Amino acid sequence: MNKENIYHLLSAKMDIDALAKDLRNKYFPIVINRFNSDDSRKRFGLYKNEKIPSNERNLTDVRTRMGVLIEFELARISNELLREYGIEDLFWCYVVANRFPDLEVRENSGVRLLRFEIKCLQCIAEEKSANFDTLIKDIDPNTDFVIVCLWDWFSEQSENYKWDSVPKIIKVYVFHAYSLAKLRDAYWLNTPPSDLGGGYQGFDIRYAVTCKDGVYSKEQGNLGKLMRIWSSDFQYGPKDSAEIIDTKTEYEKFQREVEFEGFKILASKQLNDLFQSAIQTITIRDEVGYESQGVLYIFRPRLDSKGTTPTIKSLCKKYRAKVVVVMSGKYKANVFRYDNGKLDTIERDLKPKKIVHVINRI
Repeated sequence: MNKENIYHLLSAKMDIDALAKDLRNKYFPIVINRFNSDDSRKRFGLYKNEKIPSNERNLTDVRTRMGVLIEFELARISNELLREYGIEDLFWCYVVANRFPDLEVRENSGVRLLRFEIKCLQCIAEEKSANFDTLIKDIDPNTDFVIVCLWDWFSEQSENYKWDSVPKIIKVYVFHAYSLAKLRDAYWLNTPPSDLGGGYQGFDIRYAVTCKDGVYSKEQGNLGKLMRIWSSDFQYGPKDSAEIIDTKTEYEKFQREVEFEGFKILASKQLNDLFQSAIQTITIRDEVGYESQGVLYIFRPRLDSKGTTPTIKSLCKKYRAKVVVVMSGKYKANVFRYDNGKLDTIERDLKPKKIVHVINRI
């Protein structure tokens, strides 16, 4: 991108549909490439045997902290880019009121241009629980976007910095916030719980409202869970427009990819820990798993719901597997021994940290 492109983009002087596509395909790839550089990641690295807590409560704290740091770094890199391109009358700033959004682009005069809500999801987290619950009345359809950063820790080495591991942003998803909220509201309003007791769920002027057994209360965190905002086969959506269609396409891509990226990291790391040898990709239309030294890791959600066991057996036969690990979307694993056409269950509902120990025992 050149100076004129960036200025035009950040000044919101484009149709929303084109703006979303350029943010997604042109602007944020530059920013993320810089984030993933050694010079940026050295600020986040773990050094000299520092460890991330393993208990869930403290892990949640770390993920929250990383979300804030990633948000700050994206703004820092963006301001660095503006200086490099000689754009002196725009800047990225932080919204300090702890409300939607997180970041804004402003002119030096204070005139507000684009606004960004930043959501950060760690790939291997079992519960990717970030929420987008801002009411549609508080979203500007001409300027507001939701940016979802998918990240995780990696132990890749650097020539210049002696870290043990550093974070890396794997993918970024860009959503027109107003369209995403319309999809969210259409889905949520039309899928109420069964225990309303003759009441309704909806929105008042301040927040979402739900009902249980006829008693109304403020909605407690289920509205806008990022992984459950929309379903591609849902029939009661908002009227199609260029920005709604773009948002649906990006969201369905997001749903397909996010959980698999976590599986990919877990499977690759565990196969490397087990064997330190070449890993094969297993494909049935899409990637479904990985193999090394007669051990298969299969991502269950990418297999058809019918004929799952025969499919796993055929993969075991094809790759001459002795052990197969079948993971759910929340990374709970069933471990099987394959022998002479039979699958024998070794363990069920294992958390990822216990899988290698079980395989070594077989």
